[in-house]
Amino acid sequence: MTERKKVLITGSTGEIGRTLLEDLGDRYELTGTSRSERDDPRIVKVDFSDLNHAVEVFQGNDVVVHLHGKANHDTPEFEPYLQSNIIDLYTAFEATRLADVKRFVFASSNHAGGWWELAGKAAGPWSDFRPDGFYGAAKIYGEALGYFYSDRYGMEVICLRIGSYKYRAKPTVWEGRRILSTWLSDRDLSQLMRRSIDVPGIQFGIYYGVSNNSRSYWDVTSTVADLGYIPKDNAEDYAAEVIAKGGTSSLWGVEIPGILEED
Repeated sequence: MTERKKVLITGSTGEIGRTLLEDLGDRYELTGTSRSERDDPRIVKVDFSDLNHAVEVFQGNDVVVHLHGKANHDTPEFEPYLQSNIIDLYTAFEATRLADVKRFVFASSNHAGGWWELAGKAAGPWSDFRPDGFYGAAKIYGEALGYFYSDRYGMEVICLRIGSYKYRAKPTVWEGRRILSTWLSDRDLSQLMRRSIDVPGIQFGIYYGVSNNSRSYWDVTSTVADLGYIPKDNAEDYAAEVIAKGGTSSLWGVEIPGILEED
C-alpha cells in the first residue's frame, strides 16, 4: 500500500481550508494550522512570528498548502495586509525551506490580475501583473517570492490564482452577476488542490483556478495542460436565479457585470 502524502494546510479554518480538511482527509495525512487553539486534533496553533516554531510544525511534511492570510480583497489600507500577507508569507516560505519540504502550493488570487478585469480584458498566466488593490499586490509579492525560492533553493512552487469561493456555497449566495464568470465550486477546488499536490515535475507555475463557467474570462489552458485539471461545474446552471436576484458587483466603484455578460 502506498504511503499517503503528508500535507500541511496553513490557515485551515478559513473558507478554503475547511473544505480541504473535509474533502481531502481520505487521500492525504493532513495537518492544519490556525492562529488560535482549536478542538480539532488535526489543527495546531502556529505563531508565524516565531520562525523556529513554524519550522517544527512544517517538518515531516511532503507539501505545504499556504492559505494563511487576510482574505478581504477590497481593504483600501496597506497596513492590514502587512503582517499576514507579507511577513508571515516570508516566514512560511522560509520554514518550508528549513524544514526541507519539497513543494509549496500558494493560494494566490485572481486579484493579482484584477485590474485587467476592471479594464474589461481577459487574463491568464501570460498577462502582466495588474493588481486591483493591496491584497492583489501582496499576492504578486507571494508569486515573486515563490519564483525566487524555486530558482534559489530548488523548491517546487505552484501559485493558484483562485476564483470566487465560499465554503459550500452555490453562485446564488453572491450578489451580482460577476459570480457567473468567477465561481469555483467545492469539487473543482478539491480537484485543483489534489492536482497541485500530486502532479510531478513542476518547478514553478502560476495557474488560474476557476470552474468550467460559460462566462469565464480567465485562461485555464495551462492549468489543464500542466496540472491535468478538468473542471466539472458551471455557474451557468444557476444563471437564472442569479440574474433574477439583481444586484451589482463592484470594486472601487467600478461595476463588474462580467465581461461576457449578455442581455
